[in-house]
Amino acid sequence: MYHPLHDPPTLPLTAYSATALEPPETPPLRGHHAADLCVIGGGYTGLSTALHAAEAGARVILLEANEIGWGASGRNFGQVVPYLKHEPADALSTLGETWGRRMVEAAAAGPELVFGLIERHRMACEAQRNGLLFAAHAPAALTRLAARAAFWRDRGNPIAILGPTETHDAIGGGRYWGAALERRGGTLNALGYARGLARAAQAAGARLCTRSRATALKHDGARWRAETAVGSVFAAAVVIATNAYTDGLWPGLSRTIVPVRAYQLFTRPLSENLRRSILPGGQALTDTRRMISGVRLHADGSLHLSGYGAPFGPEARPDYVGATARLRALFPQFGEIAWAGHWSGWIAMTADEFPKFSEPAPGLLSGLGYSGRGIALGTVMGRELARRAGGTPAESLAFRTEPLRPIPSAAAARAVARGIVTLYRLRDAIDAFRYGNGPSAPA
Repeated sequence: MYHPLHDPPTLPLTAYSATALEPPETPPLRGHHAADLCVIGGGYTGLSTALHAAEAGARVILLEANEIGWGASGRNFGQVVPYLKHEPADALSTLGETWGRRMVEAAAAGPELVFGLIERHRMACEAQRNGLLFAAHAPAALTRLAARAAFWRDRGNPIAILGPTETHDAIGGGRYWGAALERRGGTLNALGYARGLARAAQAAGARLCTRSRATALKHDGARWRAETAVGSVFAAAVVIATNAYTDGLWPGLSRTIVPVRAYQLFTRPLSENLRRSILPGGQALTDTRRMISGVRLHADGSLHLSGYGAPFGPEARPDYVGATARLRALFPQFGEIAWAGHWSGWIAMTADEFPKFSEPAPGLLSGLGYSGRGIALGTVMGRELARRAGGTPAESLAFRTEPLRPIPSAAAARAVARGIVTLYRLRDAIDAFRYGNGPSAPA
């Protein structure tokens, strides 16, 4: 059975590779070492945990099986979103008033935490906080965006709702029924941010060890022991922060999520004239179709598009034909589209698409399952894991502590996920047939 950990152990070439700052020195763990906290996983969640725990005075050792940002933290779309996967009202209904409100507010404050860390630690990761555009592909979608805007306006965070002409001008093309301009969010170099967190954690005193896969986790009643091939860490607490790349280190944890492969495509740098006409305000664009639809422009002028491809198994060639058609529909000013390449990574979907904070044994913590919202949520989750490891009561955290609820069958979960993908594509196709390419093009 194919698992995300079967992917090659080196990061692929991405739109981030050329401009991300160099990784810090993180030699493998050798020998036996003591710490207050052992963190397993060198992505956003683990690095944020290490940083916040070290800043609070803890002795921290982090173990990463490959390299910093090797998983989704170095491969995602690079959009810092202040939302959960679900709308706020759905979170309040599902999780209850107290925990639903806390999780919604934690997600909303995520960009402030991310961009605050970037500024405080002077991370070179091309951070741009110009906002995010969420464009409505159908009239009902615009109604949902307006409801979202009303929810946040009542809480002192105005979100602008743009009409069709304003939306067209903000995108530099496209035909949408309108859009929400969310100014709390932004974009960054995803790999650069992971490496920036790593450097900040090291500066705070954390020890980061790459090429150091945790192979066993044991508890002797007084402390935990995390073993690697050539070393071990003895610690009072352990955080597992491996998200979609979670293996069998702790029984049942990997079965609480469904890893889904997400694809990213990018072009060669556009001409100066062309890049000035696309997303002129510097925002990333996501529309309200059910399937992924992100478009953003990088500092070097390359255009980055989230695309479709095989959601399970080894990486396959994504749908370049569909991606080309989407760009041409959005931006008729394009001439020939010169694709530079693609890459993929795994995102972790939970059964209800809410993040999961768990404490499966005393002193053992985990946080995972961001459903494609990992930059902000993973950073916030890391802070909360560090707080809990440092003794903060569980009832004071932003995330509710939940027992592990393994999905009974991985094969059944993938079948359900495939069915959902098929349904979403069908519903998007129905909307496209019903509403055409959107309202009349602006004059």
